[in-house]
Amino acid sequence: MKKHLLKAVMLCIFATTGSAVAAYSAEQDNDQPAVKQPHIAGFISNPFKDNWEIQAGVGPTFNFHTLSGAKHTVSVGGHIGAVKWIHPVFGFRFDVEAGQFAQIETSPQYVTGEKNDNWTYVYLHPDFMVNLSNWIGGYKDYRVYNAIFYIGGGFAAGGMNFDKNMPTYNNEGEPTTYGFLGNIGLQNRFYVCKALSIDLQLQFEMGKGEFRPVGGQIGHFFGASAMVGVTYRFNNRDFIRCGATADEVDAMQNTLKNLQDKADKTAKERDDLQQALNDKEVEAQQAQDELAALKDEAAKRAARNRQAGSAKEAIDRDVYDEILFYEIGTANLTEYHKQRLDLIAERVKADDEKQVYKVEGFADAQTGTAKCNARLAEKRARVAYDYLLSKGVPEERLEFINGGTANCPFGKPVHNRVVVIY
Repeated sequence: MKKHLLKAVMLCIFATTGSAVAAYSAEQDNDQPAVKQPHIAGFISNPFKDNWEIQAGVGPTFNFHTLSGAKHTVSVGGHIGAVKWIHPVFGFRFDVEAGQFAQIETSPQYVTGEKNDNWTYVYLHPDFMVNLSNWIGGYKDYRVYNAIFYIGGGFAAGGMNFDKNMPTYNNEGEPTTYGFLGNIGLQNRFYVCKALSIDLQLQFEMGKGEFRPVGGQIGHFFGASAMVGVTYRFNNRDFIRCGATADEVDAMQNTLKNLQDKADKTAKERDDLQQALNDKEVEAQQAQDELAALKDEAAKRAARNRQAGSAKEAIDRDVYDEILFYEIGTANLTEYHKQRLDLIAERVKADDEKQVYKVEGFADAQTGTAKCNARLAEKRARVAYDYLLSKGVPEERLEFINGGTANCPFGKPVHNRVVVIY
């Protein structure tokens, strides 16, 4: 019963430790990007001189199927090995293991004094190693915990400390035995720094029953060990990538898309700001134009405060309000004249300064008689004057003047067929 209980305990240790691989990877991924890290694919096999390790450990050994009960199954052993990783997941190890296994029975011929004699052994074996953490969770050279499964087999010698006169397994030959063993194990590796880690190695060995140098029980040999040790890595400790994985390509494409979306959003915001700035500039220009118009109007008002004494003076000082030109011998208003007089009428009515506007008519002195020209000049002024009154301009705001042909505003007589409002 005790023997079966011990087997169950050892299997539980292996199962529990192995299940920690997936749990650790899930826990670590909470602190890492959502993209799965590269595992088997995407790496170049490294040069022979790189990614080497040496390791050593010591711990208890367990010999199952003893005839002396569970209390006599535990002894001590150690190992030293060299590991070459050809890939973040796969590697090979050559290991030398030595120590003692507990005596397999309490028969008097195997006991000296009151203590059972343990039997020594040496086991040389190459192993194929698989880093489960890198395989499942992706390669990370800084991972705190790595679960490394390995399987191997090799040559072993046992019972080298026994006296030649002691009976052997089958009561024939030397007590020292030689044979082949197989082993399977899990190395739990805890990161200290890039060059160093601490290991807890759990290993199970099996072979033919003849490997036991002494004893009366037949069958198979079963042993186990739990050794604590260290691993030192030297030369180049990293692995070379040969390209991105599909997950990484998708992640990079998503990142580029997100960056492009952000760039488009930023460009739109920039365009909106530019448009807003342009609108503000247009508003500012309009305000400047309005201010200039106000200044011009103020200047004209100031000039009107020094109202010209004649039409010629008003034109020379550019303080007139309107000039209406006529064809020879005419005094009737054209549609163009009426449009211009409409604007003058609105301006006069809106003028809060109550300025009096002069309406003065002229005629060309080179055509017609002086009497006819005087009547024509008066008629031109009268028609414009009456039209402004008809548009609601108060009579007291207008002054009617017949300029005739004297003191004409322009040097060329032909240009003096006009009415000037100032």
